[in-house]
Amino acid sequence: MGNQIIWESNRISVSRMEETLKIAFWSNSRGRGGVTTNMVCISALTSIAGAGKTILLENHYSCNSIASIILPGERVERLKESGRYYNREGIEYVLKGLYSGGRGDELLHHAAMPLLYTSMYYLPQSYIINKEVFNYEFNLVYKELFYNLELFSDYVFIDTERNENLSSNAILTEADLVVVNLVQDKIALREFFDNYPSIQEKAVYLIGAYQPELLFNYRRICYEYHIPREKIGIMPYNLELSESMSEGRILQFLNRNYEKASGRENDYFMRHCKKSSMMVRKNLINIRKRKMESYPQFYQ
Repeated sequence: MGNQIIWESNRISVSRMEETLKIAFWSNSRGRGGVTTNMVCISALTSIAGAGKTILLENHYSCNSIASIILPGERVERLKESGRYYNREGIEYVLKGLYSGGRGDELLHHAAMPLLYTSMYYLPQSYIINKEVFNYEFNLVYKELFYNLELFSDYVFIDTERNENLSSNAILTEADLVVVNLVQDKIALREFFDNYPSIQEKAVYLIGAYQPELLFNYRRICYEYHIPREKIGIMPYNLELSESMSEGRILQFLNRNYEKASGRENDYFMRHCKKSSMMVRKNLINIRKRKMESYPQFYQ
């Protein structure tokens, strides 16, 4: 369970030496960076490894949603039926409830879907609500939302839309760590490193659907853009993973191959997926340490 936070004489007492952190997954290349896939893989491996309870959410609407790769098609259709689930539960239900003064813990308990033996949760998106309405409502209560998500879990993973809208700006500002999903393309790489200095200040990097034979491989990207090796990982392209995603069974694929992967390609993927997950967690540990050193009065 997430941290218990107690207010005492204008200070926050954290019940353990770790606090929940918010991790935004983002890319400057729409539909090419593997943002959703990479986030699900990293968060799932965090949970499978026993490193903590995670919750996933997104601030955008597309057919390639988190639900589409973690839930079989028939289950997604049942959830979408007449809008029942997404009207009464899911992220919009939580936003409206918080705005109306509802208790965040009760709202999240009702709205979040348990996955992976309740060590991983998903807060679904709506297929009904207008995007502009969502951004407006999100902007009204995002601080309360993040506060309650932090109490609910150990890690908050947010699949963040590229567009510079209200919700994306709020997420990227509030995130403790931004995982930038790079593509092996010179123009896209230059566009990011030339235009997003504020994101780079708190970024680590994943190269999604990685293909080592391409010109801009791991070594060249690290060299040309001065990325320390401890801040970058790769997520190799894997055919069976892609097929599992299309069937809404990515979590089953990761669970099945975690201890002993079936076949050389799956072993290659899982080894690098685990390394990338560990890279993200090590950077989160360093962030926690810096916070504790900067604000020792907040920790016991």
